[in-house]
Amino acid sequence: MSAYTAAVIPVFAGPSLSGETLAAPFERLPPAAAGDMLRLLAGPPCTIVLIDGVFDARPAVWHKEVLVLMARGFRVIGAASMGALRAAELHSFGMIGVGAIFRAYAAGRITADDEVAVVHAPYELGAVPLSLAQVDVRATLAAAVRTRVIDGQAARRLRALSANIFYRDRNWSAVIAVGRFYGLDLDHFTGWLPAGAVNLKTADARQALVRAQCLAPRPPHPATEPPHTCFLDTLAIWAKVRL
Repeated sequence: MSAYTAAVIPVFAGPSLSGETLAAPFERLPPAAAGDMLRLLAGPPCTIVLIDGVFDARPAVWHKEVLVLMARGFRVIGAASMGALRAAELHSFGMIGVGAIFRAYAAGRITADDEVAVVHAPYELGAVPLSLAQVDVRATLAAAVRTRVIDGQAARRLRALSANIFYRDRNWSAVIAVGRFYGLDLDHFTGWLPAGAVNLKTADARQALVRAQCLAPRPPHPATEPPHTCFLDTLAIWAKVRL
């Protein structure tokens, strides 16, 4: 196994960091699908940041590929979106979770995958988000309650209604429309938007980058190698890597 390097930090990021330029040591990669992280075994162990991943057009990142990477001397940090999901599931095995979304999943306060799901433009066109994540609805409503833009009861009702909107169709216009349909007075809240909207996914993603830079100079302790199964071997063949 090659020696650990802090010279490069691969970052799988799409809509959560749309419009943001990452400088060295970060190397930006598209949202991860199954096998994409495993391909990093071809290079030296390093710190990896998983932020965004795919889940519908292609199979999602497998848990075991994260476990294999950590067993081979890689450090894996997750936040904001797919990274928060995988970190909540694997933090007891050594994956590092960062941010409020990770903590909410890890504590069981949120459980649904579509809390972080958004539809976005192609990666080549900047991966601009075209819909609204439910976690950002939650964070925005909490901020609105704190600033007395909306009362707690109305905020809870609007949060529940927004959760029933299909993730591809969820945006502030749709959220406001369904709230008004069910009799909520949202004039003050609507005027407060969009300036008051909270982008929690981006905030968590930025926090993960800061954590990665702080930790990268120190090599991690390798985790235990997971059992090799026919499914993991098949994924390695498909990803064209040798386990």
